[in-house]
Amino acid sequence: MSISKSDPKMVNPYDQIAYPSHPYAQTHPDRLATLAHLYGMTPAPVEHCRVIELGCGDGANLIPMALQLPGSVFLGIDLAASPILKGRQQISDLGLANIRLEEADVMEFSTQSGPFDYIIAHGLYSWVPPAVQQKILELVQTCLTGQGVAYISYNTMPGGHFRMMLREMMQYHVRELASPEKQVSQGASLIQLIAKAQIEPNSYGILLQQEWDQRLSQRTPEAIFHDELGEYNTNLYFHEFMAQAAHHRLQFLAEAEFAEMHPANFQPGVGGLLQQLEDDILARQQYLDFLKGRRFRQTLLCHDSAPIDRTIPPERIMSLLVASSAEPSAPLTPKTLDSPVQFCGPQHSSLTTAHPLIKATLLCLGENWPLPLSFEALWEMAQARLIAQGSTSPFDTLADRIDLAKTLFLCYQRGLVELHSWAPSLTLKPGDQPMVSPLARLQTSQGSMITTLCHTSVEISGALEEKLLQLLDGTRDRSMVLKALEETILSGQATLPQNGEPTHEVAKVRPLLAAGLESQLNRLARLGLLLA
Repeated sequence: MSISKSDPKMVNPYDQIAYPSHPYAQTHPDRLATLAHLYGMTPAPVEHCRVIELGCGDGANLIPMALQLPGSVFLGIDLAASPILKGRQQISDLGLANIRLEEADVMEFSTQSGPFDYIIAHGLYSWVPPAVQQKILELVQTCLTGQGVAYISYNTMPGGHFRMMLREMMQYHVRELASPEKQVSQGASLIQLIAKAQIEPNSYGILLQQEWDQRLSQRTPEAIFHDELGEYNTNLYFHEFMAQAAHHRLQFLAEAEFAEMHPANFQPGVGGLLQQLEDDILARQQYLDFLKGRRFRQTLLCHDSAPIDRTIPPERIMSLLVASSAEPSAPLTPKTLDSPVQFCGPQHSSLTTAHPLIKATLLCLGENWPLPLSFEALWEMAQARLIAQGSTSPFDTLADRIDLAKTLFLCYQRGLVELHSWAPSLTLKPGDQPMVSPLARLQTSQGSMITTLCHTSVEISGALEEKLLQLLDGTRDRSMVLKALEETILSGQATLPQNGEPTHEVAKVRPLLAAGLESQLNRLARLGLLLA
């Protein structure tokens, strides 16, 4: 987006080198609607909404939404032509009629295409000139419905100071190199060299090494080329971004990653500082950035006329769906039924509890992951588990329900539990003719990364799994799938390991496949790949 159509002689860098494109769960209308609902808004239902993504790339984030939400309408715009063409081909292959990808300049975009219930601008705001940033906010102000939600991600200070220092050093080092590949390799090599050049241990060298080990070395060359070495990379303090948003009569709703809004792993005295800012949400968030050294935000905005209620009563929690992958840190035994148990989830989230109802609830969620459950269904499952365990403690009052809702919200704040306003059409029980998402089947022929029904990415491992996914189109039973897999192995198109060595003997292939198929189907279900 940094190059205007009015510059015909310039090649768009995103046409020159494709930027890595993925689905982002935090941008999904379900996430945006859930947070709006929590704060008392009445967002458009996910099943019937209008969504636009600015800087959509090849549609990797938008196309899975359109596939699962046929009653909603999606529009993606991007200035780079090549990704748009790629995305259009995928839309055609999937036969989708509710999504359009357009090659368009944000600066020239017509507001008559609106209104939209949800507006997404991921990986765009910090990487375009100030005029385009203002245009993005102008479009949100003009095109967003009264109860709509806009998602905008951007690089932030104070953490951005260190990133900008590395960026400036890399840009200087590669200033005379024309080849993007050489720019990336030489820029990365410089950071490694400086980090390892320190003879005596010092904070500068340690920080550089951490930056390389934990961030730069994990990124693709394409991402480094566009981000670290790109023409624009603006870092803002949160209060600066919100001042820009307020100029367009937009207000802060939440962060797309809800747990990022709350303090964690700080000394007890920090709570006193933040407590003083309880009534000033913007100042509180700014001080959290100071504490965390935050370098990236995913902020949700809404119109300043939209009333926001931040009290979040338990009834709102009860009206949402709940999901969690949390597991006990150690196997449970009869002796631990009444003892404290630690449940661990993603991003080092955890909760330790001895309460029977809370333990039963988290166990039920873990067993049903990734399927979101209604509060009532979860309540009944937890009660049934307690009865099966021989529990004599009744937890059947309204107060118990309220306490459970409050605990689930605490887990949500910690990132241990997910809340949803909508559930994807996935199943945990492979049927007689199992079916993988058509998008995932299509993606197996394009690379190793595929999109789940939970709007996340997973990597397939090898030709055999690729073949299995392609076979699971809902027309084959297990015997047909096994026969096709056997033919694939015996023809040499894929290998089946036994004791670490590939085998092609018919007598061994058939029983090995039969023994592993059901566990593989269950694994695919737990990854969120099997359609109900």
